[in-house]
Amino acid sequence: MKRTSSFITALLVISSAVTASLPFGISAEETPKDDSYAMNVNVNMSDKGKSISPYIYGINEHGLDDSIKATSVRQGGNRYTAYNWETNYSNAGSDWENSSDDYISKSDKPAAAATKLSSEASDAGIAYKLATLQMAGYVSADKAGTVNADEVAPSVRWNEVKFDKEGELSLTPDLTDGVVYMEEYVNYLVKTLGDSKTDKGIQAYSLDNEPALWSHTHSLVHPDTLSFSELVDKSVELSKVVKSVDKNAEIFGPALYGYTAFDHLQDDNAWKAEFAGKYDWFISYYLDQMKKAEEENGKRLLDVLDIHYYTEAQGTCGTRMCSDPTHTECIDEMLQSYRTLCEKGYTEKSWIGQYCQQNIPIIPRMQESIDKYYPGTKLGITEYSFGGGDCIAGGIAEIDALGTFAKNDVYFATMWADNAPYQYSAINMFTNYDGNGSSFGDTLIESETDDYVKSTSYAAVDGEDKGDVTLIVTNKNQTQTQKATINLENSDLEYKNVAVYVLSGKSSKIEHMTSLKDLENNTFTVEIPPLAAVEILVTDDEKSYRPVEEPAPDISVTTEKVSGKFEGKGDSYKVTFDDQIGKTAFIDMTLASGVPMASGAMAFSVKHNGIDYWVPCNWETTKSGEVAIDLTKPASAYNAADETTS
Repeated sequence: MKRTSSFITALLVISSAVTASLPFGISAEETPKDDSYAMNVNVNMSDKGKSISPYIYGINEHGLDDSIKATSVRQGGNRYTAYNWETNYSNAGSDWENSSDDYISKSDKPAAAATKLSSEASDAGIAYKLATLQMAGYVSADKAGTVNADEVAPSVRWNEVKFDKEGELSLTPDLTDGVVYMEEYVNYLVKTLGDSKTDKGIQAYSLDNEPALWSHTHSLVHPDTLSFSELVDKSVELSKVVKSVDKNAEIFGPALYGYTAFDHLQDDNAWKAEFAGKYDWFISYYLDQMKKAEEENGKRLLDVLDIHYYTEAQGTCGTRMCSDPTHTECIDEMLQSYRTLCEKGYTEKSWIGQYCQQNIPIIPRMQESIDKYYPGTKLGITEYSFGGGDCIAGGIAEIDALGTFAKNDVYFATMWADNAPYQYSAINMFTNYDGNGSSFGDTLIESETDDYVKSTSYAAVDGEDKGDVTLIVTNKNQTQTQKATINLENSDLEYKNVAVYVLSGKSSKIEHMTSLKDLENNTFTVEIPPLAAVEILVTDDEKSYRPVEEPAPDISVTTEKVSGKFEGKGDSYKVTFDDQIGKTAFIDMTLASGVPMASGAMAFSVKHNGIDYWVPCNWETTKSGEVAIDLTKPASAYNAADETTS
């Protein structure tokens, strides 16, 4: 036959012998090992539940990434203590040679860092934005590099920070007066972006960053140890200014860096001399003073108690947040480290576990102080990490952190991390587990496992609708598969379908693991791989069954002077070529796990004696690698009009 066609199509049919009954990651050719343990997971469907704040699934701005679906974002860090909003200059402090430069933004437009935050949040679909205001006293006056020790503020290297301008506010700040005004900054943002109630506006402001460390991180800005009264006085005055410009903006403070700041603001001797026997820890003192400020000023000046938390837990190697997979005890410590936040009597392996049990668990202790000294104040954790962003253990630790925040009524949380795929996916387990926007429910309901040291669980529904249930279950065993029997107890509904998504050491991406239907008695079993977490969607709507879609095999077709267009989904694929092909074509085929063979045909559309024919050249393979297709040996030829064979 003379080949006069202008296109050729390769039809691929992928055959799979994998069934839903096989454990995840085990192909039909493998024999599953009896290396598993059984556990019950009970979900109480009669529980009325409690609302989960939508803002706990957040990230700090530097960690924004296309792979994460966050619900809140915070602009902050050491750089922002000496950020000059008028020029966008900032100082690195002890992080990098006390360098004043344009690291944060090279723009010459005022407040470019905050307007960028607004734009980034809008692009990412994030509704809640937290910006940092400057409170330490001075900000960078230039971008000339290292500030020397003899140039400590006040000097020409710094501009003074004042809160209230006491004059006309301008959208064109004066760059020659040596002063930057916080009132003018907030006003500029409101006039430029809108107020805190608008989509592009800034919803909240943080009263600087980690003030207990100013004398260390920014010793040329604030060389003296911060006193208790200075922090309170500045917090009150700056908050008043913000509320005068945007009354609905929320105020976060005092952005304490960690446990020592919670307890005595990094100054144990001064604390004991001044407040011994009066307050149990600095948190209580600060809340009491801010409550008194509200009474004096007639309005709330602290909306969110703002803390930072980085676990101190460590294993035998002595490295905090060690994620070396060969250090199994370190991994176990990371997996349990969230318990310091929420469990009375838990003792982590760290100096906190050894010496600070009087204030453990930390979140309930914070809430006790709030309830006693300033009721109605919310809790925000604007920097935190449990480590392991590049390993599955870190992903599980992050899941437990978020579950803990939900259980303990945390209002706002933004993780401090970047290039942390497992931590990002842990957040996505709550916000985008299927890649199509499906999320954990907004109302937490009771859920428990037989042994929360081995396995934790978190269950939720949307509002009062219990037709769909989302459940996250972890397996913390590093070697054994968990056979989790899920019991949806005390429900009047008959649940029909289950879809299971997994985050495991196999990949930092969440994968659709299996789907089940025809449940009996609202009970089913899911096998969770070692060191993994699953998101389970259970629904009472039989029409909402989600079958597992096999991923497309890695296919490329190569031959001389040929370019192809790839189309298809499921188990059928098509490659269309714009040019005629030579005598032999090659397919570089990679079979997915559990796929024993692939077969198909390379087919021509040709014309012979004025009649159109479809000419297939068949092929098949049982292993990955190059497949050669002899195009001179067609299996047959079909008349395109009546399908008769020629």
